[in-house]
Amino acid sequence: MKLPNLKKRPANARALHNGAYAAVLTAAVLAAVILLNLVVQALPTKFTEFDISTGGMFTLSDTTKDLLRGLPQEVQVYYLAQTGDEDGNVTRLLDRYADESGRFRWEQRDPVLYPTFAQKYTDASTGSLVVTSGEKYKVVDYNSLYEMDWESYYTTGSMDYSFKAENAVTTAVAEVIRTNTYRLCQLTGHGETALSSDYTETLQNSGIEVSELSLVTAGGVPEDTAAVLINAPQTDLTDSEADTLRQYLQNGGSLLAATDLTVDTPRLDALLAEAGLTRQEGLLVETDAGHYAYGYSGTYLLPEVTASAVTAGVNSGMYVFAPIAQGVLYDEDNTEWEYTGLLSTSASAYAMAGYADAVQPEKADTDPEGAFDVAVAAENTGTGAKVVWAGCANLLSASMNQAVAGGNAQFLGSVANWFTGEENAAVIEGRSMSAESLTVPSGSIVGLGVLFTILLPVALVVLGIVVCVIRRRK
Repeated sequence: MKLPNLKKRPANARALHNGAYAAVLTAAVLAAVILLNLVVQALPTKFTEFDISTGGMFTLSDTTKDLLRGLPQEVQVYYLAQTGDEDGNVTRLLDRYADESGRFRWEQRDPVLYPTFAQKYTDASTGSLVVTSGEKYKVVDYNSLYEMDWESYYTTGSMDYSFKAENAVTTAVAEVIRTNTYRLCQLTGHGETALSSDYTETLQNSGIEVSELSLVTAGGVPEDTAAVLINAPQTDLTDSEADTLRQYLQNGGSLLAATDLTVDTPRLDALLAEAGLTRQEGLLVETDAGHYAYGYSGTYLLPEVTASAVTAGVNSGMYVFAPIAQGVLYDEDNTEWEYTGLLSTSASAYAMAGYADAVQPEKADTDPEGAFDVAVAAENTGTGAKVVWAGCANLLSASMNQAVAGGNAQFLGSVANWFTGEENAAVIEGRSMSAESLTVPSGSIVGLGVLFTILLPVALVVLGIVVCVIRRRK
């Protein structure tokens, strides 16, 4: 009878032990990988996906982040899109919103699977977003998420789009969580310029409805008026109208006036003078090329936006366009009112007194020079009345606003929010979807060609030979 080979048992046991150890180690590594994958999936999108788009399409602005972090209640968004036909830009942006606040949630609703869901919301259709909070909702149409640059199309033939979804969604969120609404009355009867849709939509985003007010027919300022706007009047107030507005301010009202330097309005000026504000005579002319627009004459002002509570809603980097303006002065010794300069020229600007007869801007020896305020805010410390005077009749025109991508409307919205005491909800710029081409300067083409086609390959071959020789010697 052949005895078993006892010497092989230790070797077999060792092999079995090593195999078991390898199996356990493999299982542990696999479990760690699965766990790591689950942890990564649970992380917010902003930590796992990076926005490398040219215009930062998915990077939320500070305005949106502040709004989301301060949400007082739950906000639920429904994205109405068929499965497989979702817009990846929209879903990625909504993920970024959800990352910023635990009170913001969104989910997709397929109209095929939920055919009656959209019927609960007026104007809701496939592709749109329904932003809800409690009983309130706002439908964001898909077409409002993108905007085509028609000027570029007509001039160059190229179809350039910008992604405006952040502005649309943030505006909708602010609307559904808002509890207060306000009324701004724009005065009529003096040739005033009515606000265009650019401005009224911005005000609506802040919960402010715009209506017309004729003091002749109304007989007074309605009690629910949060502010009165006098925009570029071509004639002066009557004594009765001035008295009505004076009484309104004495009761703590708010007034915004944008005036024309070529139109005399002594009664309106006297009303504003009671708040310590007066005109700086002369046409403001800039000599600093960084403070006027498009290489035109220095009268096309791009004033500095002074950081303050009044201008808190103006996005940094945006311009406010104020062509053909005059300065506004304020009485620093008036202790009843507190003053804040809102828009200012550079220190090298001057006020040209003889502008009416001038062929081109030219400073006279007697023209004052320095930094001038184009717009000033005043607040009465006793009554709480608020007054803003802008010495520019073009400040609230549609063409001026479009020339600076909505900066003027954003300025108006910020002032209106200061009047009402609400948080500023700034207009958020659209993000360009046109990728900038990477171009190589013609002078560098030859050098780069030699580097990548000759020098680098030769260097790699030489390095390989050196490594082989070293290894053989060992």
